Amino acid sequence: MVIKELFPLDQLLQQRARLSARKTFIKFEGANFSFQEMDRLAGVYAAYLLGQGLKRGDRAALLSQNNPYYVAAYFGIIRAGGIVLPLNNLLTHEEIDFILNDAGAQTCFFDRECSGTVDKLRGKSSRSYVLLDDVASSAGNAVPVVPTPAHGVEDISTILYTSGTTGSPKGALLTHRNIMANALACAAAIHISPKDRFVVFLPLFHSFTFTVCVVIPLVTGSLISLLPSVRPFSRVVKRLILDRITLFVAIPTVYKILAEKNMPFLVKLLLNLRLCVSGAAPLPVKVIQDFEAAFKVPLLEGYGLTEASPVVSINPDDHGRRRPGTVGLPLPGIEVRVVDDEGKPLATGVPGELLVKGPNVMTGYLNRPEDTAKTIRENWLYTGDIAALDGDGYIKIIDRKKDMIIVDGLNVYPFEVEEVLYRHSAVKDCAMIGVLHGGDKEIPIMYVVLKDGHQVTPKAFREFLSEHVAHYKIPRRFLMIDELPRTATGKILKKEIRKMYLATEMKTTG
Repeated sequence: MVIKELFPLDQLLQQRARLSARKTFIKFEGANFSFQEMDRLAGVYAAYLLGQGLKRGDRAALLSQNNPYYVAAYFGIIRAGGIVLPLNNLLTHEEIDFILNDAGAQTCFFDRECSGTVDKLRGKSSRSYVLLDDVASSAGNAVPVVPTPAHGVEDISTILYTSGTTGSPKGALLTHRNIMANALACAAAIHISPKDRFVVFLPLFHSFTFTVCVVIPLVTGSLISLLPSVRPFSRVVKRLILDRITLFVAIPTVYKILAEKNMPFLVKLLLNLRLCVSGAAPLPVKVIQDFEAAFKVPLLEGYGLTEASPVVSINPDDHGRRRPGTVGLPLPGIEVRVVDDEGKPLATGVPGELLVKGPNVMTGYLNRPEDTAKTIRENWLYTGDIAALDGDGYIKIIDRKKDMIIVDGLNVYPFEVEEVLYRHSAVKDCAMIGVLHGGDKEIPIMYVVLKDGHQVTPKAFREFLSEHVAHYKIPRRFLMIDELPRTATGKILKKEIRKMYLATEMKTTG
């Protein structure tokens, strides 16, 4: 049975445990955790926090690789009346300390893999750091009785910090309604059923992973095959086969690797996949084409952002309505529009800033009223993404507004040029930035990662691009690099590339 009502997240887990008590929810390293057992473990973490004096609205953080106790503690924090603060375990201790202080978290659950980071954090405050395993093991098989917290769907459940690609990270305040409504809409849009089986290797601290790969399976009663991380990838392939996975959720980088990988025919034959979904970063059309040709499975691109809990749109899962090169249609209940710099709606096909309105939009940023006022105006979320709508309402993401380059008064969107360059047989990865030249003139610079064994001159790249894009969009320089800096979910960090460019230029001119 698929749940179709809105509940506070901890009550969603309780409801699913009643409906599917003995059914396996999470498979992890040879162990199976039923919905009933995960509900019991959530109660264990809730009882622990209440025993430590947690009050309604207090923040408790999670710093851990993927494991079932992360999921249990997430719902346990909420059941105790607290607000969850998921932390990116790839950040430095200084970055994590900033977030913990900014959010005012007094408790931080962690796993042994993050012990080194925690050792550097201890002593900086009175905050307590608690091993996830210790709480679970000390409780044994006890079934704690925890009073139901007096919260509703409009209360804040989670504070998710943005990646900080433009300045300091900001904490997006997400309600139970935000996340639940988004999960319900996603499940309906791509027809998730109790028979579906997810493999989860993307980090649980990311909004895309948690909403799509944890909350949706709770809504539908689906199974999760959970892995600590994406590496080694052979482990992911093994779980795909042995656990008869039907739904594969990943980021563009993973699909690009799979499309290029010479996967044995027998492995492909043994796969039970019905659908693949990509999110968290732009997906080049060529990757979709190469992946679908290799695996004969539909690959749907979606779009979202942390502030939207996170999914805004996805391509339909029926072949006739899919449009590669777009991020599909808005989810049920979500409105979008494209506006100019003055906030006026633009005509079909004209690029402008994408705005989003719906039950998934955050209430604001923690302790940042000015940033909130700039980002949410008259209930519309200003995404900072440049997009265009076609006549049928499909969304084409063109680029980040802040990444747009103005060349001799003309707008150039880097992703448009990058996507063309990806078609070159020697290109493994690429990213274009704009830099000031001669004081106030902006010029495009392309960083390129070549495939092994290939050598290409900048002249050859210019000639290739000149067949597909206007001359003013062609980068003035092509710089070869071994690897592009990315976030944990595969987004290219253009801020870091700009720093890298400036540092190189200073050395050259110094």
